[in-house]
Amino acid sequence: MATFEVKRILVPVDFSTTGEKVLNHAALLAKKTKAELVLMSVIEGPMGNAGSSDFGISLYNRTKFESMLADGVKKNLEKYKASLLKKGAAKVSYLIESGKPYKKITEAAKKIKADVIFMGTHGVSGMREFVIGSNTFRVVSEASCPILSVQKTTLKTGFKHILLPFRDKAHSRESVEYAIRMAELYGAIIHVLGISLDTSDEGVNKILLEGEQIKQILTKRGVKSTLDIVKGNYVAKLINAFAKKKKADLLVIMSDLDRMSISELVIGPVVQQLINHSKIPVLSIQPVINPKKVVGSGDWTFWA
Repeated sequence: MATFEVKRILVPVDFSTTGEKVLNHAALLAKKTKAELVLMSVIEGPMGNAGSSDFGISLYNRTKFESMLADGVKKNLEKYKASLLKKGAAKVSYLIESGKPYKKITEAAKKIKADVIFMGTHGVSGMREFVIGSNTFRVVSEASCPILSVQKTTLKTGFKHILLPFRDKAHSRESVEYAIRMAELYGAIIHVLGISLDTSDEGVNKILLEGEQIKQILTKRGVKSTLDIVKGNYVAKLINAFAKKKKADLLVIMSDLDRMSISELVIGPVVQQLINHSKIPVLSIQPVINPKKVVGSGDWTFWA
């Protein structure tokens, strides 16, 4: 069975309070896995792409301004680096880029072969959520590795109760191995939540059977777990409500959860809703390219 190995963690930072929470979470995982932390700051705005006469700023002055800005960013990153090394991180480096954050982040993740990206999200709402979204959601949509998003409402570092929702979809159970690895690292219990859009007995029983199969795998791996089944169409609302009920401190989901469903046309993708409005960190997992192929082998073959 494939495992979730963490050797390199990419951490985009914006020097905000939420950014500090992200660093604390990343530092703890780096300490547990002995992974390298790669900090990243992206300088954005008109200065990054403006022509020489835009805004009445000469090319010389624009270049000088950007250089001064980069120097300030570098000093802050050096401070973060020193702090993270004191907290037990084995190796810390950093990158400074200019341009659109989500593009630069996804490019950097691919270049350094990041195993996971830690990002902060301040949440967006209304029309901006539907039309524009957030940098975090855009990274989730385009990156090839898992993304752990940390909300400004996050109160503690570390995880003890992991919520693992799934649906009857080809990719839905691929997140199981990631949840198991996080549970092993943090000594957490996994709360498996089956979501049935089909409210008939047949539909619910099918989800229940799959949930019991997941629970068997968790037991075999020595991970404590619970199993519940809920019915309904408002997936994000169901997940957030259950997270509160179980006092979950980490949500593990597939990044394509509910993709191409009718709900996207009304309130946006479920994943986007969860990233923007969840009260706890969200680990978003990218599906494999071949929908008929599952992670690993053996116990997973019944999902092929």
